[in-house]
Formats: sequence, C-alpha cells, structure tokens
Amino acid sequence: MPTVPSADASTEGPRRLGVDIWLDVACPWCLVGERRFDKVLKDLPFKEDVDVRFHSFQLDPNAPERSTMTQPEYLASRGMDPEKLRAAQEHLQNMGSELGIHFDEASAVPSNTFTAHRLIQAAAGAGVQAQVVDALFSAYFEQGKDVGDPEQLRAVVLAAGLPQDLTDAVLADPEAFRAEVSEDISQASRLGISGVPFYVIDNRYGVSGAQPEEVFSQALTQVFDELNPQPKLAPLGGAVGQDGETCGPNGC
Repeated sequence: MPTVPSADASTEGPRRLGVDIWLDVACPWCLVGERRFDKVLKDLPFKEDVDVRFHSFQLDPNAPERSTMTQPEYLASRGMDPEKLRAAQEHLQNMGSELGIHFDEASAVPSNTFTAHRLIQAAAGAGVQAQVVDALFSAYFEQGKDVGDPEQLRAVVLAAGLPQDLTDAVLADPEAFRAEVSEDISQASRLGISGVPFYVIDNRYGVSGAQPEEVFSQALTQVFDELNPQPKLAPLGGAVGQDGETCGPNGC
C-alpha cells in the first residue's frame, strides 16, 4: 500500500503514522469525511507525525467526459428515488453547515472525474495533494464547476498550488498518471472497498465512511500509541466504530 513508510524504530523521534484515504471528488460524504478528519488531525498532539495520502476511486467510471445533464437529471437516471434523494440532500445540508460546507447540489455538474484524479495523483509529488483535493471538492459541490472541463480544472488546481508546468503537462497528456489512478482503483477492489470514503490506518485498520470526529480521534490516537511506547490498548480488531455514511456505485 503506497503510504509514506513509517520511520525506522532505531531513529530518534516517534514512528510516523500513515493514513491512506480512498475518495471521489463527486462524493458528498467524502467531503464531509475529509472536513471531519482534517478537523481532528489539526487538534492531535502528534499531527506532525501523520502522513496522509489520498487515493482514487470512481463512483461512476462510465460518466461522460463532459456534462450532458443536470445533477438532478443525472441522479434520476441512476434510479434514485426523488423522495429519498431530497431527504439525503437535506441531511447533507445539515451536516455540511456544521462543518462550513455550503452544498449546492442543484448547481453541481456531473461529469467523469478521471482527469481530476490524475491531477490529484500529480499533486502528491508536488506536496499539495490535500489542497488540490479540498479545492476540487469545493469546485464540485459549492461552486458548480465542471470537473470534466480541462479549463475549469486547470483554474481550480492552479489556485490550489499545483505548479503550472505540471498542470499543463497532465492536461495535455491523457496518459499522464493514468496508471496511478487505475492502480488505486484496482487496489480498492483488492481490499474489498466498495464505498467511499474509506480510511486505512497504518496499512492495518480500516475505517469506513464519514465517521464522527470522536471515532477518527480515537482510531488515530490508538494506532499511534501502538506504534510508539504507550500504555497497551485493546486492538482495533480490523475496523473502528459502525459503518459511517458512504457513496457507492448505486448511490449514497
């Protein structure tokens, strides 16, 4: 699993904690989870010893490259019940308001996210992956941007700090970082990940869904303590908490 390796136990300082996060920028619960996770991480006393890497997952790999319908039309075409959809959107609005997210799903532009994922992969090497992920979420859910449109994508990621030469190179070459995105998607399948967000902590423990902040805090603290000299705690047993909200190919 492509996390940044933990520091060798013989070196000075605590062993680092790796966290791998699978998501799609068209997944509203991924945005909620990202904001909750980031809020928890900023308050942890060992936050400087945590390495986070974002991985690609596509809810609809067959979505058109460019938008052909509105978000309500798109969701209806995937067989989502209008009443359930309205209830889900209201629930998201409430969750979002608590986290400073202004969901505007009526203005969201559904299109294929593969190119956005290629830019997220490129951003990892440039050290701005978290910033690019956050900017793409905001563009999709709050600003009504078409993440399948190269020009709109370019403006979003440049503003988030992705270098211009790298951005233009990725957008000019449809094969750039394609293999990395495809490998992330394949790895998710091998791990049994069928919905996102999904978090893998220290290559060992899985956390499914946009969990409450206390679950993220407990999981990160417990695993960090396992990696470093701390009082022995009960093992996580492979998963933490109950399943949180996720999005899968059949909806959210």
